[in-house]
Amino acid sequence: MELTTDQQTIAFLWAFLLGAIIELLYTVLCAVRVVSPPTRLQLFLGDVVFMLIVAILNTLYAISQTEGKVRLYVAAAEIAAYALLYFSVSRYAIRGLSFVIRVTADFFKRLFGIIRRRGMKIIRFINEKSGFKRYSEKN
Repeated sequence: MELTTDQQTIAFLWAFLLGAIIELLYTVLCAVRVVSPPTRLQLFLGDVVFMLIVAILNTLYAISQTEGKVRLYVAAAEIAAYALLYFSVSRYAIRGLSFVIRVTADFFKRLFGIIRRRGMKIIRFINEKSGFKRYSEKN
């Protein structure tokens, strides 16, 4: 059974939205890579997981909207949305996201550093009061 023009138009628009969502996922992945450069294995696994997510999304979309058939206009809409966002918004978003991630990471590093230092002071105080000594200090 062939899709009507209305159904094809709706499928095209939803595919465009799906391509935009895929690009936004990729932008977040790139921002994380900018902040914390991955090893080769992490890079490979991250790309594989991203491709699996994209494949699952495309398969579910094809099943739900286009009767399980791969249609050229759907693929064109996804590619167009991806390319449009990648070459315009994504370049600036990666810079912004990497800045936000760096600021957040620095905040938590400082916070946990303070907690660690205070915790060590408490542990030293308890050790002094209890008379507990390290094994190396007993000799």
